[in-house]
Amino acid sequence: MSRARVRPRLIAITDLSVAPAELLVARLGGLVASAAPGSVMLQLRDRALPIRERALLGERLARVARASGQLFAVNDRVDLAMLLGADAVHLGEASMDADAARRLAGPELFVSRAVHEPSAPALGADALVLSPIAAPRKGRPALGVAALSARSDALVYALGGVDAATARACLDAGATGVAVIGAVLDGRPVEPLLDALGIRR
Repeated sequence: MSRARVRPRLIAITDLSVAPAELLVARLGGLVASAAPGSVMLQLRDRALPIRERALLGERLARVARASGQLFAVNDRVDLAMLLGADAVHLGEASMDADAARRLAGPELFVSRAVHEPSAPALGADALVLSPIAAPRKGRPALGVAALSARSDALVYALGGVDAATARACLDAGATGVAVIGAVLDGRPVEPLLDALGIRR
């Protein structure tokens, strides 16, 4: 898929500490089936998993995403993204730059990058995932939705405490979309979040 056509409204990030694999796949399956096609990206994170287990989980998630016309991404491992035929790769702040990732995986690879400062450089990434926005995360204070003003060099996604109650405010502040973990994995109904984002099927 062309990078220009990749513009999800919701990025759902995996975390096996929130939901074990079977429940995680089931909950994400329910999410993507309830959302408009192309509006959700499932992102394989779980970096502590042995690579074989991570690849097997990625295969399952890629199938779930494609069955509902959604997108699939892999954190950091460009080789794994290529193996799984991912639409995108998400890079950490200390990872390679986006152009290096595209030299490996091809020029149409959609690349997002984690940042913690609103003015952080995009380094060629198509999107920036800015955190934490709505709640403190990993010892960092919440930046607030004011940090989400639209940028001309990259799409911006809000991460950190974002849920159905705060998602609309993130969009109104200039975010392209939101990235969530608990809001889709901890058992809460997903329909209010999808409604807040305007992407319920």
